[in-house]
Amino acid sequence: MLAIVLSRKNIKEFDQIISLYTRERGKVEVLAKGIKKIASKNSANLEVLSLAEVEIAEGKEIDHLTKVQSVKFFKNIYSDFDKIFIAGYAVKIADANILARERDARIFDLLTSFLEFLNSVEKANSLNLATGFIFKLWHCLGFSAPEEKYRIWLEGSWLAMNELNLSNHEQLKIHEIAKNFAIFNGGKIAAVWSITEKILSHGSDNVTF
Repeated sequence: MLAIVLSRKNIKEFDQIISLYTRERGKVEVLAKGIKKIASKNSANLEVLSLAEVEIAEGKEIDHLTKVQSVKFFKNIYSDFDKIFIAGYAVKIADANILARERDARIFDLLTSFLEFLNSVEKANSLNLATGFIFKLWHCLGFSAPEEKYRIWLEGSWLAMNELNLSNHEQLKIHEIAKNFAIFNGGKIAAVWSITEKILSHGSDNVTF
């Protein structure tokens, strides 16, 4: 089945827990044994943000990843710092807020379309795209936009959002509304927000890690 790689977490010496979002089963966490070994053939096919075809076997405590084949590596995202950051921010939010085993094809399509757009667009407006992603994801999770005037963020395309002609102040204001809307509705984004806000407010060239 097709899966978007959301995150990888080290356990033991050579193993990892891989968080995936699939159309068929929603979010799943699987054990990838030996994935950190130099000889592992699967590691390169499980890059975070990539699309892969996976096979999973049921386990007693956690399912096991048995086979993986790369379908698409979004190479243009990895060649641009701003794109890497906003894509990583989006999948972190998704991973933190989506419950396991709750299948929703809209979320799979949302993630896929977001990565496809970032991969194809010449320059990404990180702040507008982050705002749109939050509103769209929370809509899929069952929460409506707080006011009708924000529906453009639900119904607009990624291209339309990317090209919105808003001042930096306006972008920051609407993003703050989106962030607070998500947090009010149980969102877990504060942990990654401080560095994101710094980058989106002042530009990636002025940020040191």
